[in-house]
Amino acid sequence: MPSALLYYTYAAVMVASLGCFAQAYRTRLVTPVHKRWGIAGAALSLGGIVVVLIATYVLGWIVDQRLPDVVRVHRLLALAATALVLLIAISGWQRWRIHTRLYIVFFPLYIATVATALIGYTP
Repeated sequence: MPSALLYYTYAAVMVASLGCFAQAYRTRLVTPVHKRWGIAGAALSLGGIVVVLIATYVLGWIVDQRLPDVVRVHRLLALAATALVLLIAISGWQRWRIHTRLYIVFFPLYIATVATALIGYTP
């Protein structure tokens, strides 16, 4: 599969998940709506990661790295962002008080993760 097609597809999925997370934040006072947006964002984000891992390690598809140093930073940020997505999902489900404060760290981290991917892998 062409590298550019993979890049644009994955970029669209991750930007869409960021949009879902932003909408979840905007609707945080209406719990049922907030949950739907948050779940959609988490599903897109985590599902996208699984697809990338399968495409890369099982199917052998490669997205060319334009800037390998930026890609290394992206991968570290992506690990942290994935852990935070899971923590946010679990803390929301369990109604932990920390859930309402995690966005302060999550949004900048997730934006940096998406931005470094867009920059590091640009075809």
